[in-house]
Amino acid sequence: MGMKKVITGVAIAATVAFAGVAVANECPLLVKQLRDAKVSDPKKADEVKKLTDEAEKLHQSGKHADAVKKADEAAKVAGIELTHKK
Repeated sequence: MGMKKVITGVAIAATVAFAGVAVANECPLLVKQLRDAKVSDPKKADEVKKLTDEAEKLHQSGKHADAVKKADEAAKVAGIELTHKK
């Protein structure tokens, strides 16, 4: 009985770790899409750059879920749809 709980715990930890790695790999792709976006309104372009910079900093400090949220926020300001990893 005890061994089964250990295996389940390890499987859950591995799944969570894998999800974190998947998100970590996604951040640079989202940041690149935002950097490549053409935003004609200078005020919006500044806001998009600021939010994208924040997303990049969050990614670098290991806060990947927050980085993705920040990237989505920047995309909304830019008026673009980001392509997320599936």
